[in-house]
Amino acid sequence: MSHLMPEPLATWTWRLERVRNGRTVLTRAQATTARADLMNDRAAHPADYADYDEEYTTALDELDVLSRQANRHDDLLSVMAADRRAAEREAAAAGTARVGAPGARSRTSLATEHDRVPAGLPEPLDQWVHRLIRYRAGVKIITPIEAARAEIRLRNEADLQPAAYRTGVAAAYYARVIRELGEIATAERPGRRDAPGLARGLGAALV
Repeated sequence: MSHLMPEPLATWTWRLERVRNGRTVLTRAQATTARADLMNDRAAHPADYADYDEEYTTALDELDVLSRQANRHDDLLSVMAADRRAAEREAAAAGTARVGAPGARSRTSLATEHDRVPAGLPEPLDQWVHRLIRYRAGVKIITPIEAARAEIRLRNEADLQPAAYRTGVAAAYYARVIRELGEIATAERPGRRDAPGLARGLGAALV
């Protein structure tokens, strides 16, 4: 039975995604510490990681790259390369062929969509905005139970902090994320769905 991604892995998956998009920077020491923390958490709670081998391996690979790079420019290039390798592994496992040029255009488009997301969204909402962008692009799988739990958590957060979630720009992102998580939660199976309402990204739909 699938379950919610372990919190340390979810946190570092999200932070590494922000590194790849140039939205944040990790020092070598932070990357080294994060990698050790993830390994220790998985050793302590192996069952929690059973459904997330790919995410765990990718995070370790990228943190290892970051822990060995001397400057920010090299960090970003190396992490992007590690991410490309991870995406290619996912595509190979799914039995789909990747072509160099279209793949490059897709990554550029995805980065542009991530960049459209405004700064200042509540952290849990921001995390799911970016994860749903990857989900719609077919490079991330979100299981129905994971989506259901995320929807409950976000609704609870919005009830506790209505000014942060239900006003201004955040309100539109919150409504869209809740709607999409609800659709995934009631889907018959996880994975990418090409429904017309999901074809456009959050950023494109809201700007």
